Amino acid sequence: MEKNRLEAFSDGVIAIIITLLVLEIKVPHIDGEANTQKIIAALISIAPKFFSWTLSFFMLLIMWVNHHRIFNEIDKTNNTLLWLNGLLLFFMSFVPFPTAFLGDYFTHSASTFFFGICLMLVGIAFYFLRIYIVKNPGLLKKESNVEHQQKLATKTLIGPAFYFIGAISSFISVIIAYIIYVAVPIYYIYFGIKRKD
Repeated sequence: MEKNRLEAFSDGVIAIIITLLVLEIKVPHIDGEANTQKIIAALISIAPKFFSWTLSFFMLLIMWVNHHRIFNEIDKTNNTLLWLNGLLLFFMSFVPFPTAFLGDYFTHSASTFFFGICLMLVGIAFYFLRIYIVKNPGLLKKESNVEHQQKLATKTLIGPAFYFIGAISSFISVIIAYIIYVAVPIYYIYFGIKRKD
């Protein structure tokens, strides 16, 4: 099967998901006459929403970039790949909910845990998609380096592992969890920019 429709569908779904993220950030209502102090206080009050949106946005952006890279390496698709891609989009489409939930209950360990578990599931779904392609080299272009793709697939597990650690650590300290959650996109963006391929 040709890959064009799958790529177009995935790009469209991911674009909608990323758009839905920001819709959870509502303009705060200011009682009485607005002034600089009240506006700053109102913006500070929704800072958790901005933070959770940023975390999710960059996680989804990283997923999209790597999804693009993966599908640039393949020549065709099959039924299993279609369903694995659908499973990935299933978990990605849920991300706006834990993002909004985290923004509303920013200091609670339960919401921080839930956020980490949801992002971990997205990462695992992405890993299954990637490892399936590697295990079926007939899907890859002839010039594609299978060994290199195998190494990249293994590195994909770093994200889910750290999201799980962050989720568990949220019951010890939500600050530690947030540090771990921030470290994941920084890691992937840094090494993504350094990649030559």
